[in-house]
Amino acid sequence: MAERSLITTIEGPKGNAEVYEVSEGSSTTATSGVDSTMYEVVCGSERETVPTLGEASIIAHELSGAV
Repeated sequence: MAERSLITTIEGPKGNAEVYEVSEGSSTTATSGVDSTMYEVVCGSERETVPTLGEASIIAHELSGAV
């Protein structure tokens, strides 16, 4: 099962965007035993999942309206 940890919250005029690290161990691929990490951005009812923390940060700033 995936583990989800809050990394940061970006506050802006459009609301708060939370950035989570989502880790899931792979079990049936060539990379068995290696954790797969994605980043999830949640702002209100919007939710986006991206492969890098930098991308998640940019999206969080855009969604929250933070400059």
